[in-house]
Amino acid sequence: MLKKVFTTYSILGCILAAALPLSGFLIQLPGLGMAGVLGIPILAGWFWAVKAPLPDTLFARLMPLVLPPLLLALLYILHALGIITGIDLPVSLALAGPSWCGFYFGFLLASEWRRGSTARIRGIACLLGVMLPFAGGVAVIHHIGARDILELRTPGEVSVGQDVRTGHYRPFRENNRLAEPASSPTLHIASDYPRLVGTSAIFPLYAAFAQAVYEGLDEQSAREVVVNRANAVEAYWRLIDGEADIFFGAAPSQKQRDYAASRGLPLGETLLGKEALVFFVHKDNPVRSLTQAQIKAVYSGRIHNWKELGGPGQPILAFQRPDDSDSQAAMSRIMEGEPLARPPREKQTRGRYNTVVIDLAEYRNRENALGYSFLWSVTGDYANPDVRLLAIDGTLPTPENIRSGDYPFTVPLLAVTARPLSPQSENLLEWITGPEGQDLLERAGYVPLR
Repeated sequence: MLKKVFTTYSILGCILAAALPLSGFLIQLPGLGMAGVLGIPILAGWFWAVKAPLPDTLFARLMPLVLPPLLLALLYILHALGIITGIDLPVSLALAGPSWCGFYFGFLLASEWRRGSTARIRGIACLLGVMLPFAGGVAVIHHIGARDILELRTPGEVSVGQDVRTGHYRPFRENNRLAEPASSPTLHIASDYPRLVGTSAIFPLYAAFAQAVYEGLDEQSAREVVVNRANAVEAYWRLIDGEADIFFGAAPSQKQRDYAASRGLPLGETLLGKEALVFFVHKDNPVRSLTQAQIKAVYSGRIHNWKELGGPGQPILAFQRPDDSDSQAAMSRIMEGEPLARPPREKQTRGRYNTVVIDLAEYRNRENALGYSFLWSVTGDYANPDVRLLAIDGTLPTPENIRSGDYPFTVPLLAVTARPLSPQSENLLEWITGPEGQDLLERAGYVPLR
């Protein structure tokens, strides 16, 4: 009997463990929230137990509770070993735990209700003694896991400083948004085109260079020589592996330098201009300036409220950028080795089965928000009148302050090469650092050298 009951309940437990993401969906439904996540599974468990096999002992009825936690522990181990990736286990379990717990509570409560009066009282008392501490622990985990998860967007919220809409800046595309030179360039490249690569944040710049001086290309053929890569890691690999001639963007990391050195390729760097990592808030936020120390304290989690920075008594919603973005790499350098606090996240629905996942939240311009990105992204592609740039140590990120270095979070714009340059590549770099190229760089929204 015990073996039969254990098998039946264990199958039920496996089904529940596989269906746990449902609770992440239920919690988003209007009017349900946690009440729905708990109430619906409790009712389902109760009605399921009406015709379920009734074990003879309380131990037999409680034993199947062990299986799903064991399965979830195995999931943790596989995730830690890197065998499975792409899920946020703590938050997924924090959302799923109440649903699983509620179902079993209803199931076992109904089982005890079917027994005799004396046995029923003892069974329910034991059941509550087991389930209530467990439910309390689940509630604590849910609170910790969900406290930085943003709920549904409100009308009028905007995203600021996210990835460049590269489709608007394809060279030789009709009606693109690329900057154009003031006059016809003196440099013309009609063959042996230097192959250019870089990150999304800098794509509008090197695409403008190519459109200005490359001849004989159309939009489709230009894709072969002007390549956008979403992050610097892939773009640098492409340069070092010989698939590109010039990389445009930030300085290489030590790992990228080491990889180039292992291939016998010392990296050459040419300074083209300057950019800046800027911090921004809602226009109604009274805070106008932060110090470098305050920025580090906020993003390390040591400061949580705007009141500590001279603002309103509201919690700071400190957004971050994706791990593989240039702006996140720049932010990590600002932190000087101090770990970044966990960023705001949000529930998103993905995939053909509408799977609910927890992912990094895009910046939302709420009154208590704080975000960062490169200056071009904030003032160019994503310019918004409801966003205001902050001064750092009293210095605003103006082109003059960025050029002079007075603004502290200045980032050099580089052209990086890994092999001896072809004559065409040398001519292109010479033109970019000359008066015509620097004028086009400024027209594109970046800060020239002079």
